[in-house]
Amino acid sequence: MRITRRQLLQAGTVAGVGILTQGYGTGTNRALAAPPGSAVAFTEQLPDLAGLGVIDLTAGGGTSLWMRNARHRFQEGMGLTDTLAYQDARAARTYLGPVIVARKGTGISLTVHNRIGRHPLAFAVDPELVPAGSNDSRYPRTAVHLHGGNTRPEFDGGPTQALLPGDSYTYRYGNDQDAAGLWYHDHALGLTRLNVYAGLAGGYLLRDTPGPGGTGIDTGDGTHLPPPPYEVPLIIQDRMFNPDGSFAYPPNPDLAGADGTPRPWAPEFFGDVATVNGKCWPNLDVARGMYRFRVFNGSNARFYDVKFVAGGTAMPFRQIGSDGGLLNAPVRLNRLVLGPGERADLIVDFAGFKAGTTVVLTNSARVPFPDGPKSVQLGAVPLRQIMQFTVQSRSGYDVPLPDHLRARPITRLADMHIVATRPMALVEVANGNGVPVAALLNNRTFASPDITTVRSDTLEQWELINTTGDAHPIHLHFTQFQVVGRQKFDVDAYLAATGFVDAATGLLVPGQGKTVPAGPFLIGREKGAPPHEQGWKDTVVAMPGEVTRIRVPFGAAAAGGAPLAIGSSFKGEYVWHCHILEHEDNDMMQRYVIA
Repeated sequence: MRITRRQLLQAGTVAGVGILTQGYGTGTNRALAAPPGSAVAFTEQLPDLAGLGVIDLTAGGGTSLWMRNARHRFQEGMGLTDTLAYQDARAARTYLGPVIVARKGTGISLTVHNRIGRHPLAFAVDPELVPAGSNDSRYPRTAVHLHGGNTRPEFDGGPTQALLPGDSYTYRYGNDQDAAGLWYHDHALGLTRLNVYAGLAGGYLLRDTPGPGGTGIDTGDGTHLPPPPYEVPLIIQDRMFNPDGSFAYPPNPDLAGADGTPRPWAPEFFGDVATVNGKCWPNLDVARGMYRFRVFNGSNARFYDVKFVAGGTAMPFRQIGSDGGLLNAPVRLNRLVLGPGERADLIVDFAGFKAGTTVVLTNSARVPFPDGPKSVQLGAVPLRQIMQFTVQSRSGYDVPLPDHLRARPITRLADMHIVATRPMALVEVANGNGVPVAALLNNRTFASPDITTVRSDTLEQWELINTTGDAHPIHLHFTQFQVVGRQKFDVDAYLAATGFVDAATGLLVPGQGKTVPAGPFLIGREKGAPPHEQGWKDTVVAMPGEVTRIRVPFGAAAAGGAPLAIGSSFKGEYVWHCHILEHEDNDMMQRYVIA
């Protein structure tokens, strides 16, 4: 019988023992950050666009960022935390990076300088994951990836394009794509989970082009959509702290390294403190009107199932955009699931509330998602509240939201000609004790010579076949794609057909076997993408036991002249991977080449 990580976790005796819960119990070495409901919850004020810092490059040009060590206070009453930050010439930022604002069709340059000393999470560097000969504890590598960007391969900031301390590099972004909420973050091979955890991430808002050539709606001037200060990024991350304020990242007691001690790598990291824009459980005072929240799931592994709750009731909100830009029309929701790496563009209207009303952003997603345990005693690490909004007496933004968000509807790819349908299997590797040791794509390591080659300016359908017990947010570099739908399949029969599993031991053997189409193993009917997923995406949640179908254009002419979210065609090497950072680092990432 196939033993899943979920079964292993639920077989644990107490919190803090299972493979997914190491150190997440009620130990004495917990930080002093306020739990929701305490007397000091929601006392930190949320840094908005102005608080995060803005670099306005809508007119083009360039800027520089320095990656440096810093010390940041996540909450009053906590000690200072050693962090990493992207700092610009004007601000000695202590965590995350400034929000870069650019314009569609107007290129910019970003010069980054690695000036980092000892890594704040040096104790968690896993020598079995990083390149041989590197010394990331003392001299951390970095690589800046514009997540969602239609970039040339040399400016992609992929996992092997690393900068050592003392190095600098200039990235050039053409911004030849739809206006959208992108973000930039570290992508160094085997070190991404720690660099991002320490603070190397920031928002990137791509504005629309006024008049012909753009929708004219996402210009940031307030004509159609709430502008600053009513436009607010929400970079949501879960973190864990020691009593002195330093970051905690528990080792894995169930997996020994080469030296016999517990390995620093664990299958996922789940923190017990919610942070938004670098503050623990913050509050945002809001006017009585509409707000545009640019939501980023910047967590290592945690999914969020969020609601805006007032007086115990979930209030409706509208989603107007996904990863790659605006939807055709607003979609009314009362809850939304976001996987790591996903973004959502939301409109929340506080006009109907009395002054003094509080609205709480809540979360009900289990960890691991979607079927992790509910009980803390069985290893659950809930974060039921994320932040609070307090309604003020003043009136705010009240321009009606348009019924249609685009001048031209999104090009639908579902019925277009595809040149290939590619089965892409998601698998998990365990050792003889049933302990997870890696996650793979197509049962191949990142170093495998089996590299996918696609033709430029073609349209393919990728079928993400999730044989594991967890959901995986799958991200493709270079392009924006569309979700077609999801369908269940017989996992055990499918794995038997691939040859991935050794018949004698019942264990997956990396490099063995071959990914096969899921067709003979499908169950029931396909469920199409829900309305809020019918826009452009660069990250999609592949649910366990399901085949997730996406249509992927590999260039600006892939749709036969119909407009796409991307505007340029490039050739070269990119990667696709799971955006659970612990999976990405070990080894759920593959290269692909556009030829």
